[in-house]
Amino acid sequence: MNYPVDQRVALFNATTSNVVYEAGLKEDVIPGDPASEDPNNLPAFPRVLSQRKRHLVSLSMQITGSLDDFKALKAAGISIKDKVVLVRYGGMTRGLKVYAAGLGGARGVLIYSDPADDGYVQGPVYPDGPWRPESSFQLTSINHIPSLPLSYRDAEPLLRALKGLGKPAKDVGDNWVGGLTSKGVEYWTGPSELSVNLLNKVEYKITPIQNVIARIPGWGEPNRAVVIGNHRDAWCAGASDPSSGSAALLELSRGLGKLLKLGWRPRRTIILGSWDAEEYSLIGSTEWVEENRSWLKAEAVAYINVDGAVGGRRYAVGASPVFKHLLHEATKQVPYPNSNQTVYDVWLRDSARNAGDDKLEKPTVFPLGSGSDFTAFMAHAGISSIDMGFGGYVGSYHSNYDSFNWMSKFVDPDFKLHQAMTRLWGLLTIRIADDPVLDLKPTTYAEELQQYLNVIEKYVASQIPDKTDIEWAVAKKFHNLRHAQHNLLRSAQYLERRLQYLQRVYGEGCQMAGNRRRARCHQLRKSINERVAKLERHFIDPSGIPGREWYKHILVFPALAEAAEDGDWEAFQVYEERAAGLVNDAARFLRKF
Repeated sequence: MNYPVDQRVALFNATTSNVVYEAGLKEDVIPGDPASEDPNNLPAFPRVLSQRKRHLVSLSMQITGSLDDFKALKAAGISIKDKVVLVRYGGMTRGLKVYAAGLGGARGVLIYSDPADDGYVQGPVYPDGPWRPESSFQLTSINHIPSLPLSYRDAEPLLRALKGLGKPAKDVGDNWVGGLTSKGVEYWTGPSELSVNLLNKVEYKITPIQNVIARIPGWGEPNRAVVIGNHRDAWCAGASDPSSGSAALLELSRGLGKLLKLGWRPRRTIILGSWDAEEYSLIGSTEWVEENRSWLKAEAVAYINVDGAVGGRRYAVGASPVFKHLLHEATKQVPYPNSNQTVYDVWLRDSARNAGDDKLEKPTVFPLGSGSDFTAFMAHAGISSIDMGFGGYVGSYHSNYDSFNWMSKFVDPDFKLHQAMTRLWGLLTIRIADDPVLDLKPTTYAEELQQYLNVIEKYVASQIPDKTDIEWAVAKKFHNLRHAQHNLLRSAQYLERRLQYLQRVYGEGCQMAGNRRRARCHQLRKSINERVAKLERHFIDPSGIPGREWYKHILVFPALAEAAEDGDWEAFQVYEERAAGLVNDAARFLRKF
């Protein structure tokens, strides 16, 4: 693992070598917050796998760092080749920003936190409020070309150095203008006339990492397991990320221990994981999943991840589609703190507000991408996963201000949100571990798949050069997948009819029935549970996503989108047929009794 040795960001005149600006790369000490005074606090430093370079080149500005934004720059005649690119946090993961910049020929990337996203534009900044102060930057883990995080105070002189150079950012891309306009900053593309000295020097050390694993054997189905986890490593004090989640995990484990002392045993095995090195590219959980992949694929029913349990007051969750119904039911049973509402009520209200739809019937469950310890479980091993927490105040994220003082003053003064998250996590764990018939809905998966197909079809339509018969062309390209999705929906509906029958007969005394009926009932229960628990595995492509084969999940059809973007319709057809084959396999699997 690597550790910081020396970092520098400076603007200078390449002709005279005069330094015009030297970035501080340190966060201010906040009086009254001991965490900000810790001598072990890190400087602006991305944990990386291969960065030890100094670059003395000109600067370009590009607002979000997406591939589309880099294409917009290129179309505007702005080259980033051999430049250091200044990009803004948000919109996509940090690693993809740096990766995209590298594809465009950039020599380095500076990623800054714009006040429009999580600073004074949103509200009072710390210590007067929960939002990001001017010296704060986001520590992170990034590979590829050299990069450093910046505060908006350090980014301001760089943005000013671009004024009048290149093109106005507002003329190149949507939402390219940030919150520093209130300070007279104009957003331009550059490149700058001044040069940038970007230095990120690190040293490498062999460092042991330690996952802590606890296991509660199941009494009825010991070879079926629900895994729950949180990482405990942090960039700084980490009151929200990860310590709020770690506190919830410890309290949940204490509660399970009390139940065990009272004589309770889970029907299925419960495994608790405290992961190490999450901030270093998810190493702890990833290594554990890779080492135990065979038995996890055979036995794991679900993985429930809580990274930061509390970082705000809005409940947010990403999950495999099969969990939507269970999440709705569980959140209806957990009171929302200091109100007469449930977590479900507040979740639905916030979802409707975010969607701009006051008639929204169900709260939003996001698809899982990457970014926390669920990644290896879901994207690599095909284990249905949940990732959840209370969020919203991102102003302290990955900074020295993610402290107990910040948490207790602005976010959760009475720590009742921590209590609510622990209750919800425990309820979900016990439901999945103890329900005789797993309350997972495969029809939701088939319906979600249809929505993703609708999205990808619209995107493909925008990429087809011949617009004369666009509907026919798109329909032809998606013929196999549409047919497979229909098969999956019919199979899922059939399975859920059997599931409803099983839940009814269990409620009517399956346990008290005669031997033959009881044996048939248990066999049906086992078969249905097996189908819903392992449905996710059938969306894993053994070949992986082209170019990043470790990621194997096809749910949002990334290979199709990339082939369409590249105009490689031959590859598109191969990926479409491969995805359709996996979906048809899933449909057949659901009908096997």
